[in-house]
Amino acid sequence: MNPKKSSILALSLVVMAALIVAFSLLKQDPSPAPDAGAGSRPTRISDRQQEGISGESTEERLARDEREDLVREVKMKQLAFWSQNASAGFALTLKSLVADLNLSAEETAEVAEVFARREAELGGLLARMHSGETADDVETMREICGLLRNKGLREDLAGVLSAEKLATFDANEANRERETIEARAYREMADINAVILLADHQKQTVLAALMKSAPARVEHEADARAFMTLNYGQMLTDVDSSSIRGLANMVSAGLNDEMPAFEIDSSHYQQWTEANKAERIGHQLSILQPILDEDQLTRYREHLEAEPAW
Repeated sequence: MNPKKSSILALSLVVMAALIVAFSLLKQDPSPAPDAGAGSRPTRISDRQQEGISGESTEERLARDEREDLVREVKMKQLAFWSQNASAGFALTLKSLVADLNLSAEETAEVAEVFARREAELGGLLARMHSGETADDVETMREICGLLRNKGLREDLAGVLSAEKLATFDANEANRERETIEARAYREMADINAVILLADHQKQTVLAALMKSAPARVEHEADARAFMTLNYGQMLTDVDSSSIRGLANMVSAGLNDEMPAFEIDSSHYQQWTEANKAERIGHQLSILQPILDEDQLTRYREHLEAEPAW
């Protein structure tokens, strides 16, 4: 693996770790609420009594409190950082819309209000996720990723833009989607060709097959790429697909409420990742099987099996 790709992979794993923590925090049971009938005045307990109740010394309790304060501080800084990157992403999209649609000053102000509302909504969702106050963990993550991906933006703009400019917006979005799918298919074909050296008569057939599967693969990664912008802004949204495969699988599992309920370092978790890998390989080979010869299929299978489970 070249140094650049290795570096990107390492960064992606950091993002993945952040997502694991986020989901694990969401799944923790909240602390029990205080007894409503216990009266409003707190009962003072001496340090010695506290030691007898909790089984920890004053020094241990102070150390625990310090650790909890540090965790809260880190979480607040992470929340602020996420909000900052999300705000920068919204500002970039607004800037593009102003240029692409030639918005007037009045239209720009109205569209800016749309993004301000969406940014406020996202900020509230992130805050509730961090505090563990979400009513539905999975739905909250769906809403967060949806806002980051500008889902629903078209409906918000419909009440602001003229029919002509809305049609231009639709055309631009369709072009952007088509270009993303084409780029993904060409990139995949280049990766395949680097392993098995396609014959000239195979290249167009392989490309056509990859074009058909690319939309689903792009969509599978879209939430993961959106989530990455919270940690790294826009700079890593176009990284190689193999570098974010694990993150994409984890986001997909989380949003489909299929996140495994076992530790990440357990054998069960390893089995889950291996099963995902086997499914991925089977799907990739099924696309190419009608096109490649047996030797090519064998070599490409060996290449895929040598890759990390993630």
